[in-house]
Amino acid sequence: MPPFNNMGAEITTALIPEKNQVLIDWLSWTLKTKDPREAIELSGLSCMDFSESSGGGMGYKSSLRSGNIVVFYDGNENMGCHISMSGKGCRAYEAMKDTAHCWYQLLVRLQNENANFTRLDLAIDNVDGGLCLDKLETAIREKHTRTKCRKSRKIEELALTGEEQNLGKTIYLGSPQSRLKIRFYDKAAEQQLNGHWVRCELQCMSERAQEAVKHLLNRVEVGTLAASALNNYFAVINLDDSNKTRCSLQDWWAAWILSTEKLKLSTMKAIKYVPEVMEHIKRQYSASLALCKRYLGVVRFHEYIHDLINTGLEKQTKKHEMILQCSKLELTTDLPF
Repeated sequence: MPPFNNMGAEITTALIPEKNQVLIDWLSWTLKTKDPREAIELSGLSCMDFSESSGGGMGYKSSLRSGNIVVFYDGNENMGCHISMSGKGCRAYEAMKDTAHCWYQLLVRLQNENANFTRLDLAIDNVDGGLCLDKLETAIREKHTRTKCRKSRKIEELALTGEEQNLGKTIYLGSPQSRLKIRFYDKAAEQQLNGHWVRCELQCMSERAQEAVKHLLNRVEVGTLAASALNNYFAVINLDDSNKTRCSLQDWWAAWILSTEKLKLSTMKAIKYVPEVMEHIKRQYSASLALCKRYLGVVRFHEYIHDLINTGLEKQTKKHEMILQCSKLELTTDLPF
């Protein structure tokens, strides 16, 4: 969990979801083609701006990047190309497509290209208080659980600089080698926001990712899929029977699972940062600005830029202030390898 600095009240309102939701928060797949540009075209991502990146990863020697969407290529024979979207990459994809059906369309397209899905993460966001980390930790310590996992792990983060604040805790279920890993954490504390925002993440790898995609393509609601996966691997129970398989669920856990089952797949707008705005200006307007400088000369061009900035300052809104505040956060890089 990357630590965030205090973002202020306006940013809090903008970032905490208004209601419970389920998001696709990581997606990776492999295509047979060796040509990265063809892989981009086959995946329906050609409208995004990919550029060469230094080095590769995932066993590949080279890569192309568009923000946090990465295409790895130049691997061994039969490795093809591997495309990976981190959480931020998923939000950028949603912003690009701007349609509620973008994920279904992508999965159908990739299935038609015989893609091999290697990872799919589902993020279940709870903002109504139904999912409580303290109750979950107590149930685990008292062994009031039914699970296929042999042990859990808790990590609690504390700030070492500035105001002493708890940055939240994460509870992990499943070994690093598991094809399905589950983690619960305090998203609000992670980002130093006021309010309740607890996230449960399901990380499906290899054949588990393939199975999850298959269910989504068969129109299984994502909330139903997430709740089913959770119930199969972990549940918080009452010790009211000698056989744990017959024990009843604790009321709060049952209520949260039921609310999760009813959720449909959500999309969340990507948060832009100042460096991204600067890169957009460079990509789209650098030639025009250079032309203006040649026409005006150095002195008059500087006057023109000064007037341009003053005009822009008058037009700024709360949205621009939010972008500025978010860009000041000490973000850790969220790249998919």
